[in-house]
Amino acid sequence: MGAAEKTPVVKVMLILTGWLLWLMEHCVKFISKLAYIQVALTSDNFCTAAWNGFTLMLKNVARYGFGNAIGCIFMTFGCITIGALTGAGAYFFIGNYPKLEVTQPIPPAIVCGIFGTLIGMCFISIFTYASEAIFQSYLLDEELRFAGNNRPADMQEFADIYKQRRECCKCC
Repeated sequence: MGAAEKTPVVKVMLILTGWLLWLMEHCVKFISKLAYIQVALTSDNFCTAAWNGFTLMLKNVARYGFGNAIGCIFMTFGCITIGALTGAGAYFFIGNYPKLEVTQPIPPAIVCGIFGTLIGMCFISIFTYASEAIFQSYLLDEELRFAGNNRPADMQEFADIYKQRRECCKCC
């Protein structure tokens, strides 16, 4: 096996296999996230919910992609902002606190900023998951064409506006 590892073909096959496994892992995580949200929305079993979530995403791929792109931008800027504010706060606290005998407050402030960014990523990922659940519930409600009697009365006006907009667009 030691001699076989040195050939370029084996190296390429190992790299390709590693990349395919990485891709499969991300696809399974993505479909599982869609399935968990669909299970919460529809009370279907996992496999049915995974299929329904995947087809719902495929039907609205442009809107879903746009929403994910905007969410990714907000998550990136949010993490950077949280890290920068944490680092700046640590810098000013360390520099202005008289009992601390720190000659160089920049390295601890950078470490605090890194920890702030990591903790911010954890909190913002929860927000991202919640926003995807809200978006899927909106798409599911839109796909069902606002059918059912379980809608709250204050949401009925939005359903009526949507129906009017759909009827207006059909005649054009």
